[in-house]
Amino acid sequence: MSRHRPARRSASAVRPALLPIYLILAAGSLVAAQKPPDVPGLLTRIRDEVLGLPKYPGEDFTRGEFHLGEGDDDTNKTHAVGILIKEEDGGGGTRMTVVVSRLEPSPGDPRVRYAKEAKTLVCRFSAEGVEILRSDPDERELGRLLGDILKAVVDKKILLKGRGPRQGPMFICP
Repeated sequence: MSRHRPARRSASAVRPALLPIYLILAAGSLVAAQKPPDVPGLLTRIRDEVLGLPKYPGEDFTRGEFHLGEGDDDTNKTHAVGILIKEEDGGGGTRMTVVVSRLEPSPGDPRVRYAKEAKTLVCRFSAEGVEILRSDPDERELGRLLGDILKAVVDKKILLKGRGPRQGPMFICP
């Protein structure tokens, strides 16, 4: 009785069949990489997420402090982000100010980090849409930066989930 082995395909016979698939995937990734980020959409999502955080008592604005970088531990993050959202007087919409600072370790104590190289973004939300009033980050870095900020805001919101309203600072007056 003779054993019959199934025919084996050589690697060179498989490659031409996979070539069109590789080309389609490569072309798709190039198109996706060239698509500009939706800056107004990212700004709107950031605003909505920050407005969903609890306010400090007695403040007529919303603020949030966040950190950019990997992991949950803020001590290892590379950038600090401050966001302030306030309704404009006269019903002109909402103004949002975002300040991003690089954190540099102190020479005397590496646990202490100082904010350096602050970049500011100021925008207005109105019925007509989103208007950028001032932007220190250039257009090339703005989309990526806003994506990172949105991720930091959502991550912090998840960490704060289940906590009650923020406690205001305690001042003791004589």
